[in-house]
Amino acid sequence: MDLVVPDLATVVAAMALESEPAKAPAQPAISISVIKPRPECFETFVALQLSQHARLRGQVDGLRGGRLFKSRAAGMLVLVTVFESAEAAQRFSKDVRFTEHLERVRPLIETADAAPFELAYAVGEI
Repeated sequence: MDLVVPDLATVVAAMALESEPAKAPAQPAISISVIKPRPECFETFVALQLSQHARLRGQVDGLRGGRLFKSRAAGMLVLVTVFESAEAAQRFSKDVRFTEHLERVRPLIETADAAPFELAYAVGEI
């Protein structure tokens, strides 16, 4: 049996492959919006959000899910949306189904603030 010794280039290439860090999976893109509809439009806004949710359920590529929290007492809503990646969130932000929905609800909104977030910790299921 002959002993085969790899050349230097083969050894260096093999070592480089072993030392390359594994690519981390894409982090989810979390968007949180705090929305204050005009007081007389609160229920209409909620109804439009629910309608949009029903229309798009299972239809948006890369959407993991979302939650809409409402406080009638404060007249505010908190919308939490989670996408598989920032790229998936960016694609949906340009989707006509989303932009047309924004056009429909914009006149009903007094104030709205949205920002991307990352998970700091999680306890239990919500």
